This record gives sequence, structure tokens and C-alpha cells, in this order.
Amino acid sequence: MIKISRQRKLFAIAVLSVALGVLIRWDNMPENTGGGGYLTVGVCDSGRLRTLLSGLEETSERPALSFNGHGTAYDAVSDRYFVTQNMENGVWDGVLTASAGELYWQEDACFGDCAGAIAEGHSFLLYGIDRKKGTWCTYDVVFTGMPVMTIETASGAGIGDEAQNAKVQVSDMKFTGKEYQSADCQAAVRGNSSRRFPKQSYKLELDRKMSLLGMRRDDDWILTALYDDDGLIHNKFAYDVWRAIASDNADPKDGGTTMEYVELFADNVYMGVYGLTERIDAKELSLEKNDVLYKCRGFALPDESIPEDFGLSIDYDIKYPKTVNRATWLPIKEYLDIFAADEIEDYDAARTLLNMENAIDYNIFVILTRACDNYTRKNTFFVAAYDRQTGRHVISKVPWDCNATWGDGLYKGNLDRKLYNAGWAYCAYVWSEDVKQMYRCRQDEIQELTLARWRQLREDILSKDRLYGMLDEDFAYLHASGAYDRNYVRWEEHGREHWQDAYIYEYVENRLDFLDAYFEAPYFDEEPLAEEEENDVSGGR
Repeated sequence: MIKISRQRKLFAIAVLSVALGVLIRWDNMPENTGGGGYLTVGVCDSGRLRTLLSGLEETSERPALSFNGHGTAYDAVSDRYFVTQNMENGVWDGVLTASAGELYWQEDACFGDCAGAIAEGHSFLLYGIDRKKGTWCTYDVVFTGMPVMTIETASGAGIGDEAQNAKVQVSDMKFTGKEYQSADCQAAVRGNSSRRFPKQSYKLELDRKMSLLGMRRDDDWILTALYDDDGLIHNKFAYDVWRAIASDNADPKDGGTTMEYVELFADNVYMGVYGLTERIDAKELSLEKNDVLYKCRGFALPDESIPEDFGLSIDYDIKYPKTVNRATWLPIKEYLDIFAADEIEDYDAARTLLNMENAIDYNIFVILTRACDNYTRKNTFFVAAYDRQTGRHVISKVPWDCNATWGDGLYKGNLDRKLYNAGWAYCAYVWSEDVKQMYRCRQDEIQELTLARWRQLREDILSKDRLYGMLDEDFAYLHASGAYDRNYVRWEEHGREHWQDAYIYEYVENRLDFLDAYFEAPYFDEEPLAEEEENDVSGGR
């Protein structure tokens, strides 16, 4: 008898196991016509499909589809299934299965052009065959290059004003991290004037902290609808530019928020492209004990006759700390007493109240973007950072809700329209309110600080090449993923007849050129009334 060593036995077992595994996997692979398969599903021509379907009965009851072991997004309106892909790979990736039976793709030349099929939103026909039941069905499958989020509410009737229990799932093959995540959550509509839009923004409170789309770990997320953001670009571009500016100053608490694109499905209805957004909170801004974070929603001024909060809680929310008393309102009251007055009475007191690096940067940001909905306190977070040396608070600002930027603004006062106006590249009245007041007191000093900082930022952070590169990257992603066109098909009543991607490039170029000269000798145009801000888009066409 030939003796086989233990090592050889183990080696033989390993080889046999691999061989059996290959045979088993091969045996379980769907049949095809020799044309290969995609997502482990075979491809059949029409002749082969007729043979496979012979003797079977068509059914409207489809077994559930899964991608990489998890449910796929489904839009009941178009009766289509959506599967996310990693566009950087340039190949079809993943495993598509059904809860019962076998799957077969109908032969389609578009399988040979992965990038083109995704960008065009091409619909592939998938057959499901259940031989045990003697039935067959079809699925229309669309591949997207953007992460997909699905929300299933307890009511099944969509997300409403009142928070309700829901389940959220995210399928993400773009960002580093987990490809699939799910959690129970509370979901509700958020926003003020935007609540009346047909495409609404939402707030999600997850049952645990998760890192989504490469962003920070958190259990509280915002889904920004971007309904009044033509081109889907103004908010995200503004946030990205502000973070780049803020990262270059010495203020550690003014970094701002992060937004990433996601395609949203709610209760089996496609909702379009959303901006998944991190909250601006104490964690985001690295706040410490004795710091205060305010969110401004309006224009209320201090009222000494209301001792608890000076009447400011009408338009200001305190986001940090959790425990609030009269003293918590004092820093923002002091700020408003100085900068909301007709003129500054004590320039030195005003200067020491502001973090001047942040103040100059925020003013440059507001002027550059022509942030017509952010320069007079509204849509701004105020950080009152406690200075241990002086025992006082110093104010910094962080922008929020930046849809009316980069040449877009109100159209005849209609809040649900933000239209491009080429002439706004030459606007000279939108300044941050506090710095404008200080400029009127000490023109030479503020002009010198602003010009020096502008020139520094223009060398890199605000160079035309860098800003164009950021726009190129976002637009390339939106279009190549197929999501840009899908969003505007879904919301055709708020479509693209007034928008071209070239508008924002034109604005950036003209605004940079204008401001290079403007900051040498600043001046103020007369500020128009809101009803007079009537757009003329002809300059951008």
C-alpha cells in the first residue's frame, strides 16, 4: 500500500474542494447562448428565450430581485428596478439574483458599452423563470452610477410632516466603506418655505450612527431636495468652496457642512437626485464647553422687554448647548446690538467681537457667490466661541442653504424659481452685513484686509482652474451616472428649459475677473427691491 503523507492528503483535499466548488458554481450558473453573462446572469438571444419560455405561463407576480444579497430599488411609477454600479471600474459588477427561479438577460448590444448604458439610463430586459411554478416574468432594469437610498415608511404612504417609523437602506459602490447599509429610522419633511415644493427635503434620525457616502458617522442626516437648485450644483459647489476657504484660515470652528449626491426612492417611488447633507452641529464644528451655536432663520432684533431670550427665539435656534438660559442668548444679542444698528458706534468693540479671519473670509465668500439669501444673517450659523483669556465670546459665521448663489436668485419674487442672471457677475451690493458696517467706519483697514486675503485665495483655492475643476468633476458625475437626466424627467414641471450647465462657468469666470478689479477700490451699488430682481437669462445663452 502506498502511504500518502498528511501534507499531501491535505493538498489533495484542498484541490478536490476547489474543483468541486467550481463545478457546483458552474452547475448553478444560468444557461446562455455562449455570449457570456453579466452580474452572474446569462444572456440569451430571442431564439433561446423562446425555447426557455415554451410551455410556461407569464405571471405578473415577480420574485424579489436582490443585488449582492440585498433588495434592489424599485420605482412603481415606471415599473423599473435600479441597480447601482461603480463607474470607475468601467465593467458590470456584482451579483443579481431572484428569490425564486432563474434569471436571463435578453441579448442587448448596450451590454458592450457599460459607461454609455449607465449615462443614458438604458433599460435592460431581464427574464425570470420559475420552473417549479411553470411561470415566467420580466423586469426592466436600469443601472445607475450614483449611490441609491431607499426609504420604506411604516404607513407606506410616503414621508409626511410628522415623523414616522421607517427603514432606510443605502447601496453605495462609489465611496470607500460598506457597499450596503440599513437602519431603522424616523423620517419627516423638513424646511420652511421649501415645504410647499412638490419635491421636499427630509430629515432622518437613524437608530444608530453610520458613515454614509464617505461622510462622518452620525445618526442625524438631512436629505436636501435641490428642487430650487437648477443644475443641482449651487448648494454643493458653494459648500465645497466654503470648506476650502475655511480650511485655509486659523479659525478651527467654521468648517461648514458636506453634501454628497444620492438617488432617493421612497415607498417604491423614484424621488430624484438629493443632496445627503451632514448637519452643522457641535461635532461638525468642533465646539467646546461654553461655546454656543445659533441658526438664524430670519431678522428678529433684541427686545429688552423679553428677559428670557430677548425675543430672539422667534428667528434663532440654539443648536448647542442643550441647556439654554438667558446667558446663552447674550453673545448673539451683543452681536445684533452692534451690527444690526444703523451704524457702528464703537469700532474697536465691534472688531474684538468678530473672529476677523472668519469675517473677511465669509464676506469674500458672500461677494464671490453673490449669496443673496445669506448676507443679511438669514441662512447663517453663528458660532460664539468662548475665549478663555478674555472671558468673552467671539463670533464666526458658517453658510447654510446656498441655492441662491453663483448667479442664481429670485425670479420676480417667486421663491420656487431660482434663475440665472448673467448680469449678477457684476453685482456690487451683496456684502456680509457686519463687514459692510465695519468698512463704512474704517474703509482703508477693511479694504486692505480684504484685498490681501483675496489675492492669497486667488493663487490657488479661488483660481479659475481649481473652481472649474470642481465643477467639471461634479457635472461629469451627475451626467455620467444617468441621474441628472432622470431627476429632470421626474420633475419635468421644474425642468431645464431655463438652465444650461455653461451658465455657472460663465458666472465664475466673469465674477473672478470683476472682483480682481473691484477689491482694489470697492463701492456699493444701490440694492434693488426683491420684486425688482427680475432675471434676464439672455446673457448666458
